[in-house]
Amino acid sequence: MNNKPSKKGIPGIESAIFFPSLVIVVLFCIWVFRDPDKAQASMVGAFAFITDTIGWVYEWLLLAVLGVCLFFAFGPYGKKRLGNEKPEFSTISWLGMIFTGFAGLGVLTWGTIEYFYYMQTPPFGIEPFSNAAKPWALAYPLINWGFFVFAIYIFIGLAFAYSFFVKKRDIVRPSSACAPFLPEKMVNGWLGKVIDVFFVVGLIGGMATCLGVNVPTMSAVTGKVFNLEHSLEMDAIIILSWSVCMAGLLYLGLKKGIKLLSDIRVYFGFALLLFLLFAGPTSYILNTFTDTLGHLFSNFFKMTMTTDPHFQSRLPQDWSIFYYAWYVALALQSALFLGRISRGRTVREFILGSLIASTAGSWVFFMVFSNYSMHILNAGTVPIAEIMKSSGQGEAIVAIWQQFPLAKFLMPCLMVYGYISMQTLLNGGTYTLAMVTGKLSPKDGEPPIWVRIFWSLALGAIAIALVYMGGIKVSQSITIIASVPTLIIIVLIVAAFFKDIKNTWGKEIREASEARERLESRQSAPEEQKA
Repeated sequence: MNNKPSKKGIPGIESAIFFPSLVIVVLFCIWVFRDPDKAQASMVGAFAFITDTIGWVYEWLLLAVLGVCLFFAFGPYGKKRLGNEKPEFSTISWLGMIFTGFAGLGVLTWGTIEYFYYMQTPPFGIEPFSNAAKPWALAYPLINWGFFVFAIYIFIGLAFAYSFFVKKRDIVRPSSACAPFLPEKMVNGWLGKVIDVFFVVGLIGGMATCLGVNVPTMSAVTGKVFNLEHSLEMDAIIILSWSVCMAGLLYLGLKKGIKLLSDIRVYFGFALLLFLLFAGPTSYILNTFTDTLGHLFSNFFKMTMTTDPHFQSRLPQDWSIFYYAWYVALALQSALFLGRISRGRTVREFILGSLIASTAGSWVFFMVFSNYSMHILNAGTVPIAEIMKSSGQGEAIVAIWQQFPLAKFLMPCLMVYGYISMQTLLNGGTYTLAMVTGKLSPKDGEPPIWVRIFWSLALGAIAIALVYMGGIKVSQSITIIASVPTLIIIVLIVAAFFKDIKNTWGKEIREASEARERLESRQSAPEEQKA
């Protein structure tokens, strides 16, 4: 396979993957800093073109993937096991890792403010900021952070888990997962390298977007805690601190550094949720969340399968399709994580457990933060629209958080939780980049330290470029663009997976069915003879 170290090239890296990816990163940064206004216009134009032209592709793709997930869970493959070994983690630990893996800084940022964007431009011709817009505004985030979009992580994760634990393949790069579908020479040759470069570019785009859309929140809350004014320099310092911290943690390795942060994040997250739920308007939060779930399930297909061509609110293009593309861009990295931790699970356990835990991991944050924020909007205590217009999204979020009980104490806690959450997300993505572009050590299976540090700093450089261009639309645009090559890789991996299981699980099911038919035929033969 193409994950074997080659004898030529610079020690420690896969040159055919590392350097093309590096060139793309460098050219992008040069392009942005030479003329940020022109770069911004080009990015926004690409966003509009892709969402208007092929936005429907993402909607059909995710609906099909969700259907396939349910087929595997409840169909003939449901009882198949991902390896003959016992599960590596207890069920509680396994579900907990999935739960926390899908609840990072983004759930604080978007849980607080996303509904407001939908209130501004509601779909289907609904009047902005009307009571009729409220249930739609609260329901759409649950679509964008729930089982409909997480299904793509889970299905690709199933394909990886199958390769890891059934076929016993040591997949380090996405090209390796395409092996059953493509000739070995192509996988090990130029096409395999192109696939891996596409993956790296898509992952960089998705990770940079995570930084770009969350930095305003961190800057605003940091400025409030330390009484500092927001500036581009503050954004850059926060991004650089993430990059340096990433480099240090990745230098220490996964178990020593990243595990510690993950554990801290779990305790922080639950403590924040419980405090806000019971110290805030508990009845309103629970009643509104229940109503929102009812609205979501009553209008599920209407919300997930619309491009709003008649009213042209652009809500699907600017938000839903953006989210769908974002999840596509990050699908392979997240799927590798899901696959790696799921040894010994049945297919049914894997799919249903992952769908439920990942959705719950996001929805509990949206339940508390979105409904608390809506309660503040209804009370009129914070002029959210004015703050959004004059100071931006980050300042609006902090203004809402200042209405929380014990805000002076809670604000530093939110700052620390947000910082750690983003750090754990970036650590995993950076480590994946290092594994794909570097050569793994024969001693411990780790990528070279300098490659890990390099991608930590490179991600920071791209994020600073995005912030330099300014605006959430720029971060959304790079996600849309980066998702297109990743979409091609996903199609190849899915094709390889179906071809592979046809010759293994499919063959076993056919043979078992034929054996049952022969047994039933032998059992019924004497009765036929008597008749």
